[in-house]
Amino acid sequence: MNSAPMRNHLDSMQENMLQQLEEWMELYGSDVIRFAYSYLHDYHQSEDIAQEVFLKALSAMDNFRNESSPRTWLLAITANSCRDFLRSAKVRHETTQDVELLQRQSSHEVESETVARLMKDELWKTIKKIPIKYREVLVLYYQRELSSQQIADILAISEPSVRTRLHRARILLKEELVKEGVWDGTEY
Repeated sequence: MNSAPMRNHLDSMQENMLQQLEEWMELYGSDVIRFAYSYLHDYHQSEDIAQEVFLKALSAMDNFRNESSPRTWLLAITANSCRDFLRSAKVRHETTQDVELLQRQSSHEVESETVARLMKDELWKTIKKIPIKYREVLVLYYQRELSSQQIADILAISEPSVRTRLHRARILLKEELVKEGVWDGTEY
């Protein structure tokens, strides 16, 4: 059997896969980075995860069956990669302030921005304390503004499970906020 036609066919398949991956990187790269950031709250680590996601997608491209959109598939890979990273690294994010930005702003703007940052930091610290299966639905629903069905597709769970996790996540978040003294428990 002549191996030249087989080699040409394999080269052509590989070229097509690379072109597809480049197209996906162009279309969904920023979505993957933002989604990873919503888990990790670290831009540089989010970029690293995004690179890892696209490498995983390239190696698993034969397994992509078009049952979901490429975006959904890539975000599912991203969610799994972020979960793996958080489990292995047990990362704790420390927020730093941009000194140059603060120097350019008036003291009132600095004060307002500092208060907003502190509140956001406290909220993220609290969110990070709840189990990841609840944290991820909060992030996907509130920060990424995805529907219950989209979240179900990404996490490979049923839509009722998403709604249940979201309900439990809200309860856990409220309990943590009260316990930490960030919130007094009154409804808004």
